[in-house]
Amino acid sequence: MRQRDTDLSRRSILRGATAFGAASTLPLSAGVTAADPRREGPKPDMDEVDPERFDYDDAVREYEQIETRTGAEIWVDIIRPDTDEEVPTVMVVSPYYNTLGRGWKGEFKEPQEGPEYPTSPGAPLFSGDGETVPFPEWYDEYFVPRGYAVALMDLRGTRNSSGCQVYGDRDEVYDAVDVVDYLVETEWSNGAVGMTGGSYDGTIAIGAAAEQPQTGRNPEALQAIIPIRAIGRWYDYAFVNGAQIAGQSLITPSLFTEYLAAGDTQNAYTDDDRYALHVLERKACMGTFGAAVSAGHASPYQDATDEFWRERSFTKSAGLFNTPTFVIHGLFDYNVKTHNIGYLWERLPDDLPKKLWLFNDGHTDPHDPRDPEEGGSNLYPFQDRYVEAVHRWFCQYLKNVEAGAQIDPTYEVQGADGGWRDGGSYPASEEDLTLYLGPDGGASEGGAPGGVAAYADGPQSSAPDSRTFVTDPFDSDTRVSGQFGFELGIIADGTDATVAVEILDVPPDAEPGDDATTTMTPDREAPLLFSYAWVRAWYRDTVPMRGLSIPHDGEPLSPGALEEVAFGSLYTDVVIPEGHRLAFRVSNAAGGTLGSEQGGDVRIVCGSEGSRVNVPVAPPAGSDS
Repeated sequence: MRQRDTDLSRRSILRGATAFGAASTLPLSAGVTAADPRREGPKPDMDEVDPERFDYDDAVREYEQIETRTGAEIWVDIIRPDTDEEVPTVMVVSPYYNTLGRGWKGEFKEPQEGPEYPTSPGAPLFSGDGETVPFPEWYDEYFVPRGYAVALMDLRGTRNSSGCQVYGDRDEVYDAVDVVDYLVETEWSNGAVGMTGGSYDGTIAIGAAAEQPQTGRNPEALQAIIPIRAIGRWYDYAFVNGAQIAGQSLITPSLFTEYLAAGDTQNAYTDDDRYALHVLERKACMGTFGAAVSAGHASPYQDATDEFWRERSFTKSAGLFNTPTFVIHGLFDYNVKTHNIGYLWERLPDDLPKKLWLFNDGHTDPHDPRDPEEGGSNLYPFQDRYVEAVHRWFCQYLKNVEAGAQIDPTYEVQGADGGWRDGGSYPASEEDLTLYLGPDGGASEGGAPGGVAAYADGPQSSAPDSRTFVTDPFDSDTRVSGQFGFELGIIADGTDATVAVEILDVPPDAEPGDDATTTMTPDREAPLLFSYAWVRAWYRDTVPMRGLSIPHDGEPLSPGALEEVAFGSLYTDVVIPEGHRLAFRVSNAAGGTLGSEQGGDVRIVCGSEGSRVNVPVAPPAGSDS
């Protein structure tokens, strides 16, 4: 490992990008500590302000093994233009380069060739037909000719990095921050790094933005992040308002720390003089750190303030972000659910340059250009729009060149027709439409008849599995933006109960019980399942109706007594068309959560002073953007 000069005084963290004079640089006040004002006029032509200037075939390709504060040796593959100019770096950190592959093509990193022994192709049995390439995804071919380095880092415990795969532990972020510091201290760096990536990769970008200003050697080195379908707080991946998500808490932790680790063979071979030690270490990790991580997720009762979860929370540090942040997430992502980015977005500093896109799909890759009938993952592909926006963001904040990153609206949402619209602020709701739940299954303004509506939470119950409450048809198109807020009075037979709500948009000729879809189109005939809400009543005193939820210090219910439970839904932004109805289907478990199985008959108390739903009504979105 080469020693790096750690004195950055000779270089500005914010540096003009061009030597060819076509672009204007921004004043220093447009850097990481103050939001850029919205600018008027057309966006700059990126082929003029940040064109291709270097030959990709002549690029410098190298790898580094960087020892971090955690003791791990982290492997980074780097490609950069062959130039004497100082260039910024686009960095992606991933656990998937040797197992599941990256991008919509599922590409692997090719093995690092050793001089004497054949190399392993990784573990393609986990990812199908993905090709093995030097630099997966699109960043290298796009950005290197435009004067950026691209650095792809193997997450600790994966591919050629040592250490244990610890699934969300803070060591992953410490490693990333130390690599950022290392990169900006190279002789070829302009002192700026941007991070991006989807899912786990984007999660590390968020974590690095939280950690860099606190413990990085160069607190302002991370100049931009673009997290895509990413986690803001690991608790919110496995639990929602205290309700346990089965797959994310009981299966996924061991998938990463044990199953994938078993097939993820280090393939640096003799280029790594500690290869044999790293092989032994990785196998030992599975029964130690791996087992501990799985055990940490297993209990259905989790205090979100415990150290296990606190070190896995980046949202708690969002107010310290000094990194311009562009968040991209699917409206119907029921893997990394939207409360992950909703909580994060609402806590970012007001003066931080930021942008939010919510697109009309799920846990998918915005770079996928294919139509759905051709196997594409997105209902309405938007690759060109996405690539241009990523380029503008990185150009403006890594090269300090006016690229129009703040000309478009701060928040944009993709509608049922695939068009993008100015969403205003987010959440955009300005008032609540309060609906009272009735024992007859109605949900209406102005009150409801008294009584109870019961559902079952456990085998000892004789109540139906679920109860559904339906509104009258809407008189006009109505936008709902943000979180539905639930205020329920419940009487349970047992000492705990879970509440799960499926929120549906029901067209005129459909019924709430019909098979629902999560595909939002203008001509849809089936109910649209567009959001969920969950809560474990054990944590009723520490779960708010809306906003960041930190369940802790739970207490049992008093069987047979009235208890008040308030909780929020996932974040959303959709339009309920004229003539459609809203439906709320309430049960003890839905969407992959686990019921408490302890409540017995759970009775929802109805009436004018009883249980209600606060619908976040918002003004119509702005013109097409």
